[in-house]
Amino acid sequence: MNLSRLHVSNYRALRDCRIDLSPFVCIIGENNTGKSTVLLALSLFLSGSRIDSSDFYDPSQPVRFEVTLSDISDDDLERIAPEHRDRVEGIVANKELTLVRCYGVDGSSSDYYYLGSVPKDKRFDPDVIDKILKGKRGSEIRDILESHLPEFKSQFAGITSQSAAKEKIQEIITALPESEKTMGDLPLPTGISNSIKRLLPEPIYIPAVKDLTDEIKIKESATFGKLIGVLLRMLEGTVEVQEIAASFEKLNSMLNRTSTENGAVVDNRLPHIREIESQVLTYLRENFPTVDLQLHIPPPELKQVFSSTKIMVDDGVRDVVETKGDGLKRSVTFALLRSYVDLQMKQRAPMPEDQQLRRSSGPHYLFLFEEPELYLHPSGQRILFKALTRLSEQHHVVVTTHSPLFFSPTGTGTFIKLAKDHPPDAKPYGNPMVINLLHDTRRKDAFQLICYENNSAAFFARKVVLVEGDSDAIYLAHVARILNEEWDFEARNIPLIRINGKGNVARYREFFEKFGLEVHAILDLDALLEDFDKLEVTEDVADQRRAFLQVIDKIAKDEGIDGTLTREKIKEMVRKYTWQERYQRLKYLAREIANGRQITNDEADEIELLFSEETETRRRNLLRKGHPELHDKYELLERLRELRINVLAKGAIEDYYPNGVTGVDKPTRALRACELITMRDQILALCPKVVFNGREVSEFEAIFRSIFDSE
Repeated sequence: MNLSRLHVSNYRALRDCRIDLSPFVCIIGENNTGKSTVLLALSLFLSGSRIDSSDFYDPSQPVRFEVTLSDISDDDLERIAPEHRDRVEGIVANKELTLVRCYGVDGSSSDYYYLGSVPKDKRFDPDVIDKILKGKRGSEIRDILESHLPEFKSQFAGITSQSAAKEKIQEIITALPESEKTMGDLPLPTGISNSIKRLLPEPIYIPAVKDLTDEIKIKESATFGKLIGVLLRMLEGTVEVQEIAASFEKLNSMLNRTSTENGAVVDNRLPHIREIESQVLTYLRENFPTVDLQLHIPPPELKQVFSSTKIMVDDGVRDVVETKGDGLKRSVTFALLRSYVDLQMKQRAPMPEDQQLRRSSGPHYLFLFEEPELYLHPSGQRILFKALTRLSEQHHVVVTTHSPLFFSPTGTGTFIKLAKDHPPDAKPYGNPMVINLLHDTRRKDAFQLICYENNSAAFFARKVVLVEGDSDAIYLAHVARILNEEWDFEARNIPLIRINGKGNVARYREFFEKFGLEVHAILDLDALLEDFDKLEVTEDVADQRRAFLQVIDKIAKDEGIDGTLTREKIKEMVRKYTWQERYQRLKYLAREIANGRQITNDEADEIELLFSEETETRRRNLLRKGHPELHDKYELLERLRELRINVLAKGAIEDYYPNGVTGVDKPTRALRACELITMRDQILALCPKVVFNGREVSEFEAIFRSIFDSE
């Protein structure tokens, strides 16, 4: 079974929050956007603890939590009490069940409801039916039903009891066509409210530095007792502990009456207990002769024994771990989780039968972990992330984090970025941006590429800048600071993301924008020629670019601009399998022409395509050298800047280096250029003038202003 969806309404900053869940959920976002509130919502849904009036986004409306359980298996249903199992199975549809818990304005929680098909007609609402039937008896019941639902009058004949009336109304509801129904809250079948809890995981809330003013968080945590209980409960299946459990059962039979399988009551209690009970009952019946009284002595349970375990730490002063500093407490939590994961792994290895721990049929947990990276060195963060990933193979894990080390497109299933929306006439509220990598494989591929090629810290920023390679990132970051000390990419948390090819622009842009980031790009001039379709510009800009290329081609043709490929270019193309295919195809068509066959129009176009690289070379040479008739180039570049696509007018980033730059590779040359550029005037001298917001400025100033001054 999986927790697959969460819908929170009116709880704290979560006005109306819908998110996908998975075995491992990672929540990111700035402080005070509602990350911890998501964890508390899940915990409160499971526990039903009371909330305070300040926890309501709108104090006049109830708080509502919906959680969808999916992939419910027969093994999951086996956890339900046998007498209720069939009734629970009856409300599971397609292995899925959505449970609802509501909080009234007084802060108290309801029992669970479930989301099911209900009539659109409000006359069928249970509250309405209860209201009209209240106090009615005999024929009054039939009369009020006929008056309330006259179109079903014939079905109410002989109805004289409220139970019969409600059964008949349910029959009518069941027979209604689906077009007259909608999804709504339904009460669970009578008696299964407690049994349904066996289907749900037990929450273990691991808070960040504890805020003593947050009573709910304190109430929901009890972290160390639960964690050590989880560890020790793994021992329940061992022979030794089973023997102790059997002794507990024997002790229970000595303290209390017990029942046999056929329901017969057996009294094997200690004589002294029977004597005490009898004596008390005798005195009680002197005043209340018909009253019965029985003593019930709660027997010890393994769960209680384990969860009451204390962790004593001696750091010079021996005391319970709860009294220690936050760093030490975090390290103990880390050690407990790693130990649990290691023991789980040992469970899966072959072991002698009498030493095996109980397997995954045991309890199911929901680990809610605030900022697990706190007080951990980066290497420790990686180890903990790996432990949590393994933990999520059997239990659900939800973390809030500010650390990019907890990002993995393979380990984590769902990523949620929370941001605050500030409507003009209402309170701010958290707005989730969700990517479920289990369902969206295309975005998973993009995420994997981004995390492989870049630091995923970009997900914690508000905007990013896409650049083609290391040289661009090194040089642009340097010249921006020289031009204006406030244009500091690192200080302003604007990552420069290396995309290694213009063809990745659209993929990166779409993915980052899904997380609510503002995305800019800085590209070489040949972006106007290569993979321009991957930039996904507006249609009018695409038309402007097509017209511009026609001008270039006409100039190249009129002036006989050379498009011969260089030796280096030919070698590069020959190394490509696609170019080899082109070559073989060209030889075949040439033989066909030599043999006198009339080639088709499509084949003629194909020959033109085979020589398209020469056309691209002519265009590239003309673009870089410039031409008096190419005055439309800067207008096209300005239109692209409006789309946050900055194309370098001179060519590549190397064309903006000062003279005398040398180096064995591109990054080395970029670093050498940074050493030579120390003055603002040097940069201005290297940049062409462009128009930005109606003013003529240097090209780099236009680019950096569009990035930094838009905040």
